[in-house]
Amino acid sequence: MLRAIWLLCLLFSTAGSWADTVQKSFKVTAQITTGCQLGSGTGTPSADFGTLDFGSMSSLYSNVDVASSAGAGSIVVACTPGMAVTVALDYGVNGGSVSQRYMSNGSGNTLAYQLFQDSNRSTVWGTGAQAYSIASFPGTTQTYTVYGRLFATNGFPAQGSYTDTVTVTLTY
Repeated sequence: MLRAIWLLCLLFSTAGSWADTVQKSFKVTAQITTGCQLGSGTGTPSADFGTLDFGSMSSLYSNVDVASSAGAGSIVVACTPGMAVTVALDYGVNGGSVSQRYMSNGSGNTLAYQLFQDSNRSTVWGTGAQAYSIASFPGTTQTYTVYGRLFATNGFPAQGSYTDTVTVTLTY
């Protein structure tokens, strides 16, 4: 009897060694392509970049210069590092050009202004040759300041709230 119990123990202790194991593998891949995003880079695009505000005034005898800030006209761009990118600003919805853009009060009155790439206000920010070029985009989200100049008039402009809408185009 002892011999039978011993044989049963031996049989059950070696039962696991009779099973076979087969293995195969598979690969996991991802392809990252180049790309860009206008906005915060958080994955939630905002409606616009805010408003570049020249302020409130009753007369305009001299130029008024402003610089954008985050949420108030600055342009936020995120791209794949190393890409060549251009950021263009159109000339607005009120008939602007490379020499000047226009804000309108909706009653036929306009104020001339311009947008620039530099704080000296010497390089117009526009389309084509006036677009801002980045030869090799850096590895982090970039915020670009827009420098504005509201041109002086002869006297007092017509009262009203003057606006324009400028479209930003990112080409990569």
